[in-house]
Amino acid sequence: MIAIERLSKTFESARGTSHLALSDISLEVADGQFVSILGPSGCGKSTLLYIVGGFVTPSTGSVRVKDAPVTGPGPDRGPVFQEFALFPWKTVLGNVMYGLIEQGAPRAIAEARARALIEMVHLKGYENFYPKELSGGMKQRVAIARTLAYGPSILLMDEPFGALDAHTRTGMQNELLDIWERDRKTVLFVTHSVEEAVFLSDRVVVLTRSPGRIKTIVDIDLPRPRKRAELLVDRRYQQYVVDIEQLMDNPADVIPPPAGEGGDASASPGGVVS
Repeated sequence: MIAIERLSKTFESARGTSHLALSDISLEVADGQFVSILGPSGCGKSTLLYIVGGFVTPSTGSVRVKDAPVTGPGPDRGPVFQEFALFPWKTVLGNVMYGLIEQGAPRAIAEARARALIEMVHLKGYENFYPKELSGGMKQRVAIARTLAYGPSILLMDEPFGALDAHTRTGMQNELLDIWERDRKTVLFVTHSVEEAVFLSDRVVVLTRSPGRIKTIVDIDLPRPRKRAELLVDRRYQQYVVDIEQLMDNPADVIPPPAGEGGDASASPGGVVS
């Protein structure tokens, strides 16, 4: 579904200096996979996501989606950001309908689709509320519903739960997995939380400190559908969290991946687990 090859990104500052944000990233994401990207602050996680979304152009290398080169944003890739980015002058229903209306869908069809999604994210009864009247978790549900409305095959999620309190964040993780189990969209998910990445993902990509390179990729061999109460007492889940935390704390650029009970893995020179 997503093929990233030898991708690097350099930013030029107003003072004429260069900053290498990403270096030689190669990664393939299969159709329907849930892949999280972890790494220290400033390592280029969000930049990588924006390049896949077509919002930022790579300096070298390429990104292909369904074997077509990415040259800009497209309806096949749906972004969900931490800031919600809702239209404050539109109601919940208006926000969720927006993308469909822009695509030319008849209003009756757009409204029916939007209402079904609002119910799916447990906001039925809030259709006529405005963003300022909603909690942070409710706003993020609206943002997810709005993105799902126009049917992207890929969700690009940049720390979508980072601004939420712990209890709301846990609830949103559960809801996201419910949505993913239902539709099995491809998800590329940026997070700072190791526990969140392990709970949600099929694979976890660990980047080095800036410039971001792939340190290793960890395959998460845990059963689905996932139940948090069960995983919290599962030694395999605990070991994944501990091993990836150690990877994050280790300053070495490329080190062998963790060997949890899910199976041993060996890293190739590029840091990609084979």
